[in-house]
Formats: sequence, structure tokens, C-alpha cells
Amino acid sequence: MGNKLHFHSLDAFRFFAFFKVFLLHVPITSAVAFPVFGFLKKGGGIGVSFFFVLSGFLISYLLIHEKISTNKVDIKKFFIRRTLRIWPLFFLIIILMFVLPVNIKTLFLGFNEYGYGYDLDWHFSFFFLENYKMYLTDMHPNATTITMFWTLCIEEHFYILWVFAMFFIPKNRILLFLICSVILAIVSRFIEPLVIHNEHIETQEIFTNLDFFAIGGILGYFVAKNFEKVAGFIDSIPFFIRVLTVLIVIAFVVFQSEIYPYHYPSVGNVFRPTVIAILFTCLIAVFIPKDSKLKFSDKNPLSYLGKISYGLYIYHAFVMVGLNKIFIHFNLPLVNWANLSLFMLISFISSVVISSLSYHYFEKPFLRLRERITIKK
Repeated sequence: MGNKLHFHSLDAFRFFAFFKVFLLHVPITSAVAFPVFGFLKKGGGIGVSFFFVLSGFLISYLLIHEKISTNKVDIKKFFIRRTLRIWPLFFLIIILMFVLPVNIKTLFLGFNEYGYGYDLDWHFSFFFLENYKMYLTDMHPNATTITMFWTLCIEEHFYILWVFAMFFIPKNRILLFLICSVILAIVSRFIEPLVIHNEHIETQEIFTNLDFFAIGGILGYFVAKNFEKVAGFIDSIPFFIRVLTVLIVIAFVVFQSEIYPYHYPSVGNVFRPTVIAILFTCLIAVFIPKDSKLKFSDKNPLSYLGKISYGLYIYHAFVMVGLNKIFIHFNLPLVNWANLSLFMLISFISSVVISSLSYHYFEKPFLRLRERITIKK
């Protein structure tokens, strides 16, 4: 089967996924004051959906490539690689939240602006179960900066499910597993509101998000099975069609809107995530060929930002909470474009600087350790 492929544009895609989330978290006081920006920042959750599709594609490709090449999946090696990438930064933040003095945490944690939220519970936080704590309480944590940690929990649950599925399922049944996963996600989104009568927290667990991973995984399956055939097929598509695909996805991201409420099954709530997953998978596909005219090189600044996107995703919320307190202290409310632009610029640059330092001086040593442990000499 040859060596594993390097996909040149995935890092840049990770940055775009983060940036949509970044826009969502900008704490404007009134969308009426910024109608254009309020429109652009809405539906920021779609950035998380893109992260899931990217993970589904890449993890599926890696596991299926290994399964086809060696007729097995090394579970231990997989968990070592995932653990040393995700856990160090995750547990650094979680531990700091539990051990720092309250007066320090108050500066950066942020407390729910609506006055509700549950207190952090280490039984859930330390075992990647924050999303289920949210389910049980039907609310977000009172520390607003870790509200988004539910997505990291789902990623961990995906890793566990996928590696064992790829280990036990025969090679000729993997595609069927992926298709069944899409169907299970659709059925779960239909059934869940009928069973779980939460008013605020729904579809924040693995099963209702399974089609994001599975549809990206279907592309990963075909690429792992026969990359040249997939790349040749994509290259045979007229260039203007591929460009049009990119424009359609961009237009969807810009003009899409959230569907509320989630408390009852509707066609939009049930099938919209599947449509999103298909669109993002098509976007990834048109960038796959090695000689594609559509690509982001590894030297592109966006690719570097994507490389540190895990840190950006984690740190930007803390930066925004702290910076917002500074703006309030100096009487710089986000009610005009000058203050908003300054806030966004400072928060973005600060997030990049902190994430870059974290990547090179905290995360990278673990990544080097990962390579020493898992790469066979």
C-alpha cells in the first residue's frame, strides 16, 4: 500500500474551523449594533462540525490504511499517539481550573452571563465526560471558558469507538460500518428529543454527531483503499466545478443559520448535520490530489495557524474573557466598530502568540516523545 499520505491542506482547514468558532465567541453586547458582524458570527457551531469531519476523514484514513497494509490495527500505538497530542494541554487547563485561587480564576474563567451553570466536578472533567455532566444538569458549566470542552469529550469518545471498530470489523465490512454510522446518527437525532426532554443541552454526545465522523470517514476509506483512483476521479472533474464546490461551501457557512428549538424532531434538525458533513467532505475531497491547483502548502501562514489550532481553540476563550474585563475596566464597551476591531485584533494576536508558545515549548516535547515511542526504528 505504500507510505501514509500527507494531506497538504488539512492544517489550513483546521484554522478556518477555529476561526468560525472564534467569531462566535466575540462578546458583542448587541447584534443590532453590528448587523453585518452579527450575521457573520452566527452559527459558529458549524466550525466544530468541520473539526469533526476533518477528524473523521484523517483518523479513518490512518486506521484503514494500517488495516489494509498490515491486516491489523495497533490499538496501543493509536492511543499513545492520541493521548500525547490531546491530553497534555487538556489536563493542564483542567488542573489549573481546580487548583488556582478563586480570585485568579475569576479573571479568566468567566462566569455565565445568565447567572446559571453547574460547578465544576472533577469526576466528569478529568474523564472527558463534561458533555454528559451538561446532559444531566441541562446547563453549561458556570466557567464559560470550558463550555466548549464538550467537543473535546466527543473527540475522545470518537477515538475510542473508531479504533476498536477498525480493529474488530473485517476490511470488507468497514464501508458498511461507516454507512450504518450515518444512519445511526440520523435516527439518534430523531429519537433523542423524544427521550431526553432537556431544554438547553441536546445533541452533544457521540451518537448524534456520528455522521460528521462517518461521512468524512467514507472519504478516508476510499483514499486509503485506492488513493490514485480517487485523485484521478477528482482531477477528471472540471476545474470550475471544483471551484464552484468551494464557493458553495463558503456560501453555506456564511449564510447558514441555526435551527431552533431542538426540543422536537424536525427535518431540519435531523438532516441538517448530514448535509453539512457531506458539504465539508466534498470540500476536503477537491483539495486531495497531490498536484491540485486548489491547495494550501505547508509553508502557507494559514497552515501554520492550523498546526497550532488546538491551542487556539483552547486559549482564545480565556484571552477573550480576560480582555473583555480589561475593556470594561477602561470603559471601552464593544458598542462601536473601533472598539470591536481593537478587541478582535488584540484577542486574535494574543491567542496566536500564546498558542504558538504553547505548541513549541509545551506541546511539542510530548509530540517528540510520541514519535520516539511509536515510530519503529
